[in-house]
Amino acid sequence: MPVDSAAFTIVPLVPNVRLPRVASARTRAAVPSGYGVREQCLPFTAASALGVLIPSPIRFGLCRPEELPLGCRSFRSPLEQPEPHGRFADPRLFYVFDDPDCAFSGNAYQLTNDPRSDSCPTKGREPGLSFFDRKDQQNLFKLHLPYIWRTPAGLDSLFLPPLNRSANGFGVACGLVETEWYASPVNLILGKPPGSVHVAAGDPIAQVIIVPRSLRRCTLEVAAPNSQFYSEALIAFAQWDRQLAKDRSAYKMLARSRHGRIEGEASEAHRHHEPGSRNSPAGAS
Repeated sequence: MPVDSAAFTIVPLVPNVRLPRVASARTRAAVPSGYGVREQCLPFTAASALGVLIPSPIRFGLCRPEELPLGCRSFRSPLEQPEPHGRFADPRLFYVFDDPDCAFSGNAYQLTNDPRSDSCPTKGREPGLSFFDRKDQQNLFKLHLPYIWRTPAGLDSLFLPPLNRSANGFGVACGLVETEWYASPVNLILGKPPGSVHVAAGDPIAQVIIVPRSLRRCTLEVAAPNSQFYSEALIAFAQWDRQLAKDRSAYKMLARSRHGRIEGEASEAHRHHEPGSRNSPAGAS
């Protein structure tokens, strides 16, 4: 049965952690006036508002030694070894900042409650940044999220780069997690870019949308030119072209007529646009 929304449930493992927040259609602080800005595009704003945004739980970065911020802790991947002359192939260092408010110190969280047995080598602790132990994956690293995700039965979580938002510099590897039952914190896989990157605690670093497990696989069909489906699609195409010629906001009007309302996330972008504009952003009345 169709539903209007599906809920994520988050189980924090440390105090005061920066938790995911519902994604917004608003992707920049100031929206330029006039027609043609991306905030007028309903497909754009609807995509931007999918799921939740993941803020970076810590302040961290990657840079050359002389660029390290004052007060940080710097380190390398354990697999990185100096060359014969004593230098490293990549001179850059990772760094993190301690954050006592969320029990983060020395690149590790102190978990509030950890039901694992005392024999567990990681009992009570979760890394902040960690690394792969394969030499062919040294261009990647992990940013750990100190909480557990849960979704309703039959729903998975697709982890993506932030949608339609400025990238922070670290590439996010997409991953599909069965958060209906997966019982461990998720770690984001990030890629090392060229140059220096600095991420503040709370900066959006990834986005998560819900994917029904039953729809993970799809089929692809091509309509035959002599089929009714083909003919009806061309008729609709011509009708759409006529509507668009009359009103450049035709897509918004069609969305209203089919759904009974304009998507709420798009109206948020409208509130930050030029007041009184006839060609207002997607979602405007």
